Amino acid sequence: MHEVGAVASLIEAIMVEVQAHQPCTVDAVRVQRGSTFAEDALLQAWTMLCRETPLEDTRLDIEVVSHVVDCACGIERTMQAEDLVGHLWICVNCAHVEEVDEHDDLTLLGVTLTPLDVPVGAGSR
Repeated sequence: MHEVGAVASLIEAIMVEVQAHQPCTVDAVRVQRGSTFAEDALLQAWTMLCRETPLEDTRLDIEVVSHVVDCACGIERTMQAEDLVGHLWICVNCAHVEEVDEHDDLTLLGVTLTPLDVPVGAGSR
């Protein structure tokens, strides 16, 4: 289940952004996932890994990019997570094998932060 590792890396990148803009809250995170990246697994990993972090109540906005395979036998279709064996797609018509690049599975598009007001003199003792 590589989704957990991809989400963990995503959260690490977001937390760097959050730390750079403290004090703030994180309102939303916008990501892009490939059609071969299981959305249920993404949401489950996000919920699990964000628990008890500043991202726990953050809205996750997901855009989907279709991975379309155009096999030499004439089949053209959007690949889904359930169509893969590991990172391989096997044509149901001719048994052609195509490797799916996982680098395009999950991409951070943006983080919406809201700065928090810090009372004058807070933290200076």
